[in-house]
Amino acid sequence: MSVVAPAKSAVFASSGRSGRPRLSGYHRARANDLRKLVAEALRVEPDVLVVGDPGVDYSPDRLTVLARLCVEEAQVEESGDENRARDLFGLALELQVLALDLHEENLVQCNRRLADCAEGLARLRGLPTAQDLVAVVCEELATRCGFGRATISSVENNAWKPRKAFFAEADAAWFDEWVGQTIPLHGHTPEARLLTERRPALVVDTASTQVHEDIIVEAGQSRSYVVAPVCSRGTVVAFIHCDHFPTARASDEVDRDLVWAFADGFGRLHERLVLMERFHAQRAQVGTILDAALRTLPESLGVVPRTGSLGAGNHLELLSELTARESEVLQLMVAGAPNRVIAERLVIAEDTVKSHVKQILRKLGVANRAQAIARAAGTAPA
Repeated sequence: MSVVAPAKSAVFASSGRSGRPRLSGYHRARANDLRKLVAEALRVEPDVLVVGDPGVDYSPDRLTVLARLCVEEAQVEESGDENRARDLFGLALELQVLALDLHEENLVQCNRRLADCAEGLARLRGLPTAQDLVAVVCEELATRCGFGRATISSVENNAWKPRKAFFAEADAAWFDEWVGQTIPLHGHTPEARLLTERRPALVVDTASTQVHEDIIVEAGQSRSYVVAPVCSRGTVVAFIHCDHFPTARASDEVDRDLVWAFADGFGRLHERLVLMERFHAQRAQVGTILDAALRTLPESLGVVPRTGSLGAGNHLELLSELTARESEVLQLMVAGAPNRVIAERLVIAEDTVKSHVKQILRKLGVANRAQAIARAAGTAPA
């Protein structure tokens, strides 16, 4: 049974997707300089001006809070020291300009990573089977979207089972020991909540969040990660976990929302491939039925092979005139499928099926479906 560490809630995505940018060296230096200037102008220690969680990069919202403090102080000082008031208004303006720069930087970063995400999904779209898709999804996500490692696990019966992983640098041997193991979903872990939330979660600090400690912390040594659900018809069928291990880089809201977009696209691709595989399996089954029907057709219809002008050579020549789609329709006709069923099997409109049937009757030179079936078998009424 999975050990769960004590804790607080993870950060789940809202209906909208947003995130803070990772500051460039220039922006970080500029933000630190402005904070020192604000502290000097407000006559407080710089550490007092930390807004939000210490150690987290500056965000536009944080800079806006500092700008508001400057404006409030300047308004108080307007009737006294005009020079100080002017300096405070100037600092507020610089803070707002930097906040706007960060917003633009955020958009650039998000667009770049989303473009990489789209490229990864486009490559996955060309895979032939759902098994092939699962085999490469972790590597595609990690390499395209900038993660140190990514894993995918199946979800069923209120539990999750690790299946595949890709580690860019670290040793993945420990993960192999977890493949196929059942991890019960219980408590208030992000994974358990995903079953009802159906939205991704960001775990900023595994030491202060309730997580499945044995696999995520003890084995995986993860300090911060994101997990997103893969859904099929409204039900969570898999989890995708990502982090930046072995680097010390913490996961953030941008990572969470990026994995959300990737998991959503992957889920749609997987569901499409599963449906296609079922469809092809059904077509193969129909082919088997068709072969059996053709072998027994002369007896069941009371017909005998035609001779003369309608011999085997002629009937094969007539069949060769049919298009590939008309041949598929004829096969289903021989299997006894009505127009409605043929339309469902071939994923076309019923009116289109009727049009194909008319063309088949015309090309085979017969008046009805029964005669068409007989002609397909190289037979004709006695």
